Amino acid sequence: MATQMAFLGIGLMGQAMTKNIVGKANLEKPLILWNRTQQRAQEHSSNIGHSLVATTVKEAVFSADIIWSCLQDQKAVTETFEEILKMDIRGKLFLESSTVVPDVTNRIAKEVEEAGAEFVAMPVFGEPSLAEKGKLICVPAGPEASVLRIKPYLVGVVAQAVIDLSGEEAGKASLLKIIGNVLIMTTMEACAEINVFAEKTGLGVKNAQKLIDNFPHAAAHTIYSTKMINGDYYKEEAMVEVKKARHLTAQVLELAKANNVSLKS
Repeated sequence: MATQMAFLGIGLMGQAMTKNIVGKANLEKPLILWNRTQQRAQEHSSNIGHSLVATTVKEAVFSADIIWSCLQDQKAVTETFEEILKMDIRGKLFLESSTVVPDVTNRIAKEVEEAGAEFVAMPVFGEPSLAEKGKLICVPAGPEASVLRIKPYLVGVVAQAVIDLSGEEAGKASLLKIIGNVLIMTTMEACAEINVFAEKTGLGVKNAQKLIDNFPHAAAHTIYSTKMINGDYYKEEAMVEVKKARHLTAQVLELAKANNVSLKS
């Protein structure tokens, strides 16, 4: 029997990921899309084809075998799963790609499994331009058999690589995502400081960018710095609102403090 997939969350990342799923995953059945703002899901469905829009979370989950979610923040994740867990979800597989702290991921995984379903936590690394190109790095964690079921939708579809945490508790994937976000934020901070330094010393940001573009192992710096000096962060829709990024930073620092780690940067 053909697998029916649903995707919850049509933000910038969700749009890029679902476009690749529809275009590259050889789905036998149309991809079910759900988003809190239904109009966005409808417009996106028209753009990518081979998809249909559910009006509610329950409608999306009811018809699907695999439910993939990539939601805006932890609050959206917890609220969505509170609604999902009121349903009969036996036999379904939930694949969660949002940024959530480990304890919350483990709690949701436990509740989903107790309800008779499977759960894989799979945060991703890569901003929307990489997601468009199918070059995300996926970090799945959960039961090995469950991770195996979702692998056909990863490399060659949405991802260029997988950091496989099969057999580990779901929260380990969330923890790795948080640690990766520390790398991302410190990279962005370095780019911002370098560009200001170059501008104020008279070198200019264009010359600094030439160094960044050719600096060994600086691919991530190139992406973030280019967006900064081209004004993309000013022009584009925000992937993460500043207040939510600050909230995530607070969560990271709380986790670090609890484990006696100093994150000075």
